[in-house]
Amino acid sequence: MAMNVGGGRGFNSDINVTPFVDICLVLLIIFMVVTPMLQEGVQINLPYAKNTSKAEDDESHAIIVAVKTEPNGSETVYVQKKQVPRDQYLAEMTEVHDRMSDKAVLIKADRGMKYGAVRKIMIETNEAGFDAVSLVTEKVPGGEE
Repeated sequence: MAMNVGGGRGFNSDINVTPFVDICLVLLIIFMVVTPMLQEGVQINLPYAKNTSKAEDDESHAIIVAVKTEPNGSETVYVQKKQVPRDQYLAEMTEVHDRMSDKAVLIKADRGMKYGAVRKIMIETNEAGFDAVSLVTEKVPGGEE
């Protein structure tokens, strides 16, 4: 008498994909949460404008300069998310121009800044060698599309 161990079904060669799907879903959730944080950059309250146009050089192909006003009235300047002392901005932009002279510069200035301060940033950007300098604004809320 031969004893049949295991019920005589043979080997099960099916692949259990449940753990694989679980890992993929966890990775998807992680990427969905982390990706917006990586792209956000420096938080600036942009000024409003009625007539806005989309620049040909979008943010991924341009050098982003963000300028904020602090509660004490001082200015904080960021070049590509790196904080730069205001008195060293021209030297930093000259160095950036030596590495990436073909790119445009987008200036994101806080809506509370004075026009003269933003103008000085633009002049120093031009002095560093950049010709294509633009200001970033937001459309007026509730305005026409």
